[in-house]
Amino acid sequence: MDDNQKNSEKGNDNNSEKNISSLKKILSKPLLKADSKVAQYSGLGISLVITILLFLWVGMWLDGKFDTGVLFTLILTFIGFAAGFYSFYLNIKKLTEKDKIENKKFNKY
Repeated sequence: MDDNQKNSEKGNDNNSEKNISSLKKILSKPLLKADSKVAQYSGLGISLVITILLFLWVGMWLDGKFDTGVLFTLILTFIGFAAGFYSFYLNIKKLTEKDKIENKKFNKY
């Protein structure tokens, strides 16, 4: 009986260790990988918005400083749009080129 009890206790210990280690694996996994496509593409959108808002803020600040109405705000906002979308375009182009190389089965053309 002592051997059976020892074996059953070892079995319980192994099961509890397996449960703890699998739970530990689940909880220690990051939600997003650093190189995941979701993080890369959302980062592009965030940088686009920040660029536009930064140029908008500088334009509003210059308009307040020089009392020019909305002249600097409009000009710098359009420059921010152009710079942000150009950067967005270049980064999307780079990401799609890298994606074509990595996923050859989806590259039909």
